[in-house]
Amino acid sequence: MLLELLSQLVRDLGLAAEADFVPTTPSSVGGTLHEPGAMAMVPVRRLDGVVEGYLRCHTSDPDAVSRIERIADFAGAALGESARYRELARQGESVRNVAERLQDSLLPPLPELASTHLAYRYRAATRGARVGGDFYTVMPLPSGLVLIVVGDVVGKGIEAAIRTSRITQTFRALALQGLGLDVLLSRVDEQVSFQDPDVLATVWCGLYDPVSGKITFAACGHPPALLLRADGSSIWLESEGLPLGMGDLLDEQPKVRSRRLEPRDLLVVYTDGLIEPSGDVVAGQRALLEAFGARRNEPVEGVIDILLDELLADADHTDDVLMLLLRRR
Repeated sequence: MLLELLSQLVRDLGLAAEADFVPTTPSSVGGTLHEPGAMAMVPVRRLDGVVEGYLRCHTSDPDAVSRIERIADFAGAALGESARYRELARQGESVRNVAERLQDSLLPPLPELASTHLAYRYRAATRGARVGGDFYTVMPLPSGLVLIVVGDVVGKGIEAAIRTSRITQTFRALALQGLGLDVLLSRVDEQVSFQDPDVLATVWCGLYDPVSGKITFAACGHPPALLLRADGSSIWLESEGLPLGMGDLLDEQPKVRSRRLEPRDLLVVYTDGLIEPSGDVVAGQRALLEAFGARRNEPVEGVIDILLDELLADADHTDDVLMLLLRRR
């Protein structure tokens, strides 16, 4: 495009009779350097030394040649910046593609669970990127329990995706050892902090029994899950604990609690982007409760997009959002 503009510029400046642009291709440059009537070949040279073409002079007028040389200098600088921008864009696209593949690996398909319906959605804060630090894991264990993790890593892009991958893989590996939830969270914090001292992430974690409906849960600096009972009541599943990466500041392990989900009960686990867009967490939680109040009995897969649209419709959506729904049949 810039090469076409350069040819047009020569014409617009009234220099068409004095010069024309010759791109550096074998067919265009070959045989022109000493062509009769061609007084000089002024290179259009980028700052990195690459020659993009030549302004072929048809005059020996010093003023005209001087103008052509200045045009060549400016054009070379512009072409160099254009090439640099294209390379940066290519590198950025490559990094973004890697990060998005990592992100997709952290949002795998949900497993089939006995007596349970599941659904999740992830909404990135910006339309142009799908990469953030929100993640989930739903993993059936050999014991019959199901590991449920919803978390939010501080940061964006590939760095957040790498940290998220490290956290999820650590959860999965340690959960297979059959650890109690308090020990599991403590060990995860210890291992991810050792591997990355700068990591900081909030996590809501549960061990769910699909047969009995019992769920043991704890939170590390994460917003409380919402349990909507089939009888119309609701409970915020509060649990105190510091985010992952801050375990060395407090010797106490996260508080572990438990509830039993009855048939038709609905569990809502989410990241803070859902309740904090206005900056008022209390108002965000109230809106969440009200949104689900009228739709708590609808199928989870059918209602999750509707509820996200309602909750984020008037918000300044500057943070990623992940929401996981679990309904016991």
